[in-house]
Amino acid sequence: MHPRSQHLPAWRASLTAAALVGAIGCAGGPTLLNVRFNSGAPLAPEATATSTLGDRLARLRAERGPGRGDGDYVLGRGDLLSVRAFDFDQLNARVRVESDGTIRLPLLNTIPVGGRSLADVEKELTRRLGDYMYDPHVSVFIEEYRSQQVSVEGAVQKPGLINETGRNLTVLDSIAAAGGMTPEAGTIITFMPTRVRQQAAGTADPNCNGAPATDEVADGAPITVNTAELDDDARRAFMSMPVREGDVVRVQTAGTFYTTGWFDKPGAYPLHAGLTLRGAIAEAEGFSFPAKTDDIRIYRPGANGKTEMRRVNYEQIAKLETPDVVLHDGDVLEVSGSPVRMVPWGFYKFITAVVHLGYKVAK
Repeated sequence: MHPRSQHLPAWRASLTAAALVGAIGCAGGPTLLNVRFNSGAPLAPEATATSTLGDRLARLRAERGPGRGDGDYVLGRGDLLSVRAFDFDQLNARVRVESDGTIRLPLLNTIPVGGRSLADVEKELTRRLGDYMYDPHVSVFIEEYRSQQVSVEGAVQKPGLINETGRNLTVLDSIAAAGGMTPEAGTIITFMPTRVRQQAAGTADPNCNGAPATDEVADGAPITVNTAELDDDARRAFMSMPVREGDVVRVQTAGTFYTTGWFDKPGAYPLHAGLTLRGAIAEAEGFSFPAKTDDIRIYRPGANGKTEMRRVNYEQIAKLETPDVVLHDGDVLEVSGSPVRMVPWGFYKFITAVVHLGYKVAK
């Protein structure tokens, strides 16, 4: 039996558990963008280049427009409004939008505001107040954004709903509003646009008719990226994407990686954000003497329970001839022994055992 073979069952089980499964609506399951190794070709045919990510973000940004202010915010249940009328203090009040989408104000009674913008509501209140005074001036402000929220989940300090979607929040702003990432956070972030959540919940979609998904529907799939593997432009484009009500931002925990074979200390280790192969080898306290360092195999959980394998020449990485490899949750690093080194290593172990035994006998 190989001296390190006892570690194999654990990491094989972890690969199965970490497989990416599931489907969301007619758009399909999450698409992991730019999951290629820095040092070579993609691990799987479905892995997409950074340019594809840029195209998707550009289309989504175009759909969402250049940004919006309070005037573009659509009011809904739970929003808290501040109403101010010039020279008419009786109307000044803080009111919350009721479950039926209305507010109640002195003198003006019940006013429907759900689904309307602030500008529309101000015009309506001004029109109604005109029945009681000459040339009225009414202003409406949003004090609490409650009806249109973004959900931030996973490895953040305060997971939950972020309310202030009227302030042009981005993906990065949403994470910051949730208290930032925890120490356990990894570099993989999933962004689920509102349209995807509506399709998943069964909302009618003209393209969701059982026919093969069109490009438009596929483009609505969740966007999952490893920020450690994006270039500066792609990372900036992703983190600056405007969020809208109903969006979900999920920060994954860093997870675990596994080493097996001729490492000094093979086993399971916590995966730090942005950890590379060089750092992982240091975590395992380096290689044993027989290790064949020019042929390290990295096994990665793939889609539909499949495992992807990549062979890496660590000697080239150590010489800075090849980019280092960023590890993912569930990665397994395996290094086999070099036949050339096995003979002197075996002889060394034999001599060491004899000397140790002689020392014990002498005592």
